[in-house]
Amino acid sequence: MKLKGKLLLFGALVLASAFGINKAISQEAGQAISEEDLALYKTGINPGEVFAQEVGGKLFNTPMGKSNKSCASCHSEEKLKKAVGTYPKYNEKLNAVISLQQRIQMCQKLNQGVENPFPLKSEENTALLTYLKYIASGEKINVDTSSNPVVKAYYDYGKYVFELKRGKRNLSCQACHEYAAGLVLRMQKLNPLGHEFNGIKGTTAAAHWPGYRMTQSKVVTIEQRFQQCMSQASMKILPLGSKEMVALELYVTSLANGATIEAPGLVR
Repeated sequence: MKLKGKLLLFGALVLASAFGINKAISQEAGQAISEEDLALYKTGINPGEVFAQEVGGKLFNTPMGKSNKSCASCHSEEKLKKAVGTYPKYNEKLNAVISLQQRIQMCQKLNQGVENPFPLKSEENTALLTYLKYIASGEKINVDTSSNPVVKAYYDYGKYVFELKRGKRNLSCQACHEYAAGLVLRMQKLNPLGHEFNGIKGTTAAAHWPGYRMTQSKVVTIEQRFQQCMSQASMKILPLGSKEMVALELYVTSLANGATIEAPGLVR
């Protein structure tokens, strides 16, 4: 075994020892799910899809702001679903890469005349995002990572954030989802976030978020999931919509390029 390979293996074993990771595949726990949602889950219904249809779909067709226009009045679902898999995406007006959640805010402000667009952490913004991902299910993820210097800079920055060790435990996204991939942490298998890493099949995670988290009984966006991981790893939590967070979302989404969108996901 080459020295680099030995060092990576040693790092994974240290991580396993320090944070209770083992190779035993444990059963997924679902006891924290609410009784109502558990009943739906047992019948094969994803509560996240209900949320997308009943909350997000209603908002999509509701007139808002000074223009009294709905999202549906400007965007046909058929055309819109083709664009969903291209976000995060470069925006010429802002000369920056923005997430789909931020694009929703821009549409509210500029096209609908909504004075105070739905905050990124709000149920309403999450519902609209989930609805868009839901109608785009079956389409492919195809985010741009290099067409201009701004996009390339965001991609590189996202990769940097993904690999950066920080916080009290000196962990990074890469430490768990690449170096320790295949091991188990807190009864949950650690998987690569792309198609595969080092021969281990990945989850193409970005294709399944937003996801309905059974342990929280609600739909969570990918950036909110990043925040939860940061909290668990004792890192400083990056703000939703910050340059760092959007760059990280772009990088993680790029790992799933070519994957079919299947959202909202149903996750522990």
